[in-house]
Amino acid sequence: MNNSGLVRIVDELEARAAGYLTLHEVEVALGHSAQAAIDAGLLLVDYRERVDAAAGAPRPVTLCRLNRQHPLVRQLTAW
Repeated sequence: MNNSGLVRIVDELEARAAGYLTLHEVEVALGHSAQAAIDAGLLLVDYRERVDAAAGAPRPVTLCRLNRQHPLVRQLTAW
């Protein structure tokens, strides 16, 4: 998949999301690792903890979003 396809998919995921997207959700939608897009600066990640309701304990989660300052992202998501 090329970068413009990746940007479009993640933009659509962000538009439909009720909250934050996880890196796992993005990679499932892409069908492959997002590491190249992270390395290229198209995607930003943030490491957090989320409370697991069943266990009542925090667990690590990696959030993911488009880097809206990247030139390609700006071009493809301009309204």
